[in-house]
Amino acid sequence: MKFASPHKSWADGPGLENGNKATDPQVFTIHAAFADGTPKKTGGDLFDVIIEDPNSELVIPEIKDNNDGTWTVKYQPTDPGDYNIGVIARNPSNPIYFDHVKGSPKVVNIEPGTDASQCLAFGPGLDPGNLDTFPATFTIQAKDKHGNNMKEGGDPFVVEINGPSGPIPCDVVDNGDGTYNCQYQPEDAGRHDVAITLDGTPIKGSTYHVDIKPGAWPGNTFIEYFQFSVRTVDKRGQNKTFGGEDVKVNVTGPAGPVSDVKLEDKGDGTYYVTYKAADTGDYKVDVLLNGHHIRGSPFHQKIA
Repeated sequence: MKFASPHKSWADGPGLENGNKATDPQVFTIHAAFADGTPKKTGGDLFDVIIEDPNSELVIPEIKDNNDGTWTVKYQPTDPGDYNIGVIARNPSNPIYFDHVKGSPKVVNIEPGTDASQCLAFGPGLDPGNLDTFPATFTIQAKDKHGNNMKEGGDPFVVEINGPSGPIPCDVVDNGDGTYNCQYQPEDAGRHDVAITLDGTPIKGSTYHVDIKPGAWPGNTFIEYFQFSVRTVDKRGQNKTFGGEDVKVNVTGPAGPVSDVKLEDKGDGTYYVTYKAADTGDYKVDVLLNGHHIRGSPFHQKIA
């Protein structure tokens, strides 16, 4: 069998380029060529790959002969930093002897990658006390395998929220600094399960269980009690300063007389009146002093 020339063979691919993440497996390809530069179309050569990580530890790659003149190389980085990668062709007669292929060895800089198991989510939208009438917000902090905060964005975090009535959409905004702002609008009160994943792997603490409380809804909220005060004045136009007068109040609503009417003599010539307006419609209010209507009585209160 005619073997490839190490001086004409070469290696290329993303696994030999700078900027890859330490959390991602890396791949590149070895291309075999004869001494005249002609690409080889068959396998069988003794190519090998020697990789040193930033700690000068060996990283064992996976090398596959594709039997078409190419070899696929896969390796998993251990830490961010510079990787020394040597691609060699061993002598078929005496494999202890070898030569580097063209462009080898090469230093490849691997950047920190985001590790889902170290990432955190925090904020009021994951805490008790949220109401179903307001949007709930929280933040995802991306971290590397050592728990250090990532300083750049680009991670495809996925947030899936299931409420009592089914799935709820969540907006995720990449801030470009390793943090991601998240916002969702609860549709109902009750337990909401918030699952956060990165490339299918749950982050630390996921799934979160958030108990959403019912909030007051303006369209259904109404004024239940009305209150007014009566000021008694003598025949000379002087305010009375003590109570005890015969003041009576009658309220008639859409459904008839209102029984829940309270009259409080404050003892200083004033009387506080409170009544409950349970129905919508017109309310007629009669205020009597010693059996006679006071000035402005009766008056009407319209409840829409």
